Amino acid sequence: MEKSRRKLTFLRLMVSHGIVPVEKVRNNPNVKDRDFTDVLVYIVTSGIADEYKIKDFFVNFLNLTPYNPKEHKVNIDPELVKNISYNYMKKKKFVPISYKDGSTLAVAVFNPVDKEILQYLKFMGIKNIELYVASYSEIEALLREIAPIASAEEVLTDMEISAQVEEETVTEEEEDINATVSHAKEEPIVKASRLFIVNAVRQGASDIHIEPFEKEVRVRYRLDGILRTVQKLPVTMKDPLVARYKIMANLDIAEKRLPQDGRIRIKIDGKPIDLRVSTVPTVYGEKVVMRIQDAQSYLSLKLEDLGFEPDDLEKVRKAIYSPWGMVLVTGPTGSGKTTTLYTALMERNTEDVNISTAEDPVEVSIPGINQVQIRENIGLTFAEALRSFLRQDPDIILVGEIRDRETAEIAIKAALTGHLVFSTLHTNDAPSSITRLVDIGVEHFLVGTAVNLVVAQRLVRKLCDNCKLPAQYPKEFWKGLGLSDKDIEEGKFYVHNPDGCEHCNRTGYKGRIAVHEILEVDDELRKLILSGATASDIKDSAIKKGMRTLYQSGLLKVKKGITDIAEVERVLIK
Repeated sequence: MEKSRRKLTFLRLMVSHGIVPVEKVRNNPNVKDRDFTDVLVYIVTSGIADEYKIKDFFVNFLNLTPYNPKEHKVNIDPELVKNISYNYMKKKKFVPISYKDGSTLAVAVFNPVDKEILQYLKFMGIKNIELYVASYSEIEALLREIAPIASAEEVLTDMEISAQVEEETVTEEEEDINATVSHAKEEPIVKASRLFIVNAVRQGASDIHIEPFEKEVRVRYRLDGILRTVQKLPVTMKDPLVARYKIMANLDIAEKRLPQDGRIRIKIDGKPIDLRVSTVPTVYGEKVVMRIQDAQSYLSLKLEDLGFEPDDLEKVRKAIYSPWGMVLVTGPTGSGKTTTLYTALMERNTEDVNISTAEDPVEVSIPGINQVQIRENIGLTFAEALRSFLRQDPDIILVGEIRDRETAEIAIKAALTGHLVFSTLHTNDAPSSITRLVDIGVEHFLVGTAVNLVVAQRLVRKLCDNCKLPAQYPKEFWKGLGLSDKDIEEGKFYVHNPDGCEHCNRTGYKGRIAVHEILEVDDELRKLILSGATASDIKDSAIKKGMRTLYQSGLLKVKKGITDIAEVERVLIK
């Protein structure tokens, strides 16, 4: 009765202070007859109230010290953490962080009015306790931090998965399965392995990293191009978790000394997801990286969705509808080259067009396109696949990547004999793609005649529309970056909010967009290429003809309020 009264008192106070909207909690079954900590978690995770406003309320009302992640570092005896139930900490949202003066335990807590936490710690023999009020996400981060020194069984049994997951069944050879493999097939490890994939897909991550270290296993997601730690696990989970993913990807579980590549196909709530799996042996064990390929998201994209400026989109469309020639997309790994190429192929994917692709690996299966998986170990190289394509009456050929002279020469000859050829290169900008082909060993006249268009691209993070702030820079600042008076007058300049909000995971950015450098090869540029011009000569000529550099394209996105100058300068060189 007293607990219920205390809960109602503090909930009413939060309503009266404007932190919690009364209509969201009145007669709400998720609030009635529940532990107050559970109510607070529900209020925050449902987006009813801001977790930092709840934190400030407790700090001010109870005159407590706020937890500061930069100031209050975890420095606690691992034995103490092992004695305190990890599941209880997770349930009650509290984490011991340090012993002050060797006698007072500092505890970060989400709900400082929960007396059960104090009673529990005192029962454990801790006499002096000092509370620090933390937000929900700060507690979750602390729980991840101490997970490596908690009990592995507790960390695993606490994981809940709220999705229907179907794995594609694979046939396994009969072999002597050791203890690690039997652990990998146990329910808690199966659940954990699926949970990391489900959460990554739901958060829109592009990659999952499972990394072994001396005293922990770290799980990181790449979100909007930036790696973020989402979980730290006890080191005892390393072998069974890696073995589990190797079973799912049909890899050799016994081979731990060599890198391996494979593929996992699963359905999450009926939606097919492909994961490209790579394992590499490190000094502390095997590291697993999984690239998430969401086939449905690829198939629904259009060129208009990729961030092209209107004049650049016109050039791209003209090139992909050319009857012959070569279109190159260039940029580093993770710059969106595959997305651009697949979207262009989807636009041309009609019944009257024969499209063949050679890829390593085939990232997304596209209905209506003939896709070939390169297998160099049996002699099926890019060059060999290309030769066979030319006997298959193709209209459009995609070569996943031009890596050597042989592949480059066959691709260019295909482009000169009435085929439209798409491919990728790893170069820093569009003009250097021309000179890269020459460096590989292709003759100047072949490159100059075959290449129609080069698209260089990078991905920049978009500002969160919910919390972005107006930029307060003077006019001279923008002029110094190369913007004209007209640009500055027309522009809508913003910067990211360093504190972020719940919509953008406190980063200030949400989603990504591509910036492009489009090099259209016309007669004048062909003459330059034939004369053996350098990349800088080609670049200067293209800029005079109106080509925007990657940096200038980034500035256009800044002018439109899509991203900010800090992000452009992080990704691009002026």
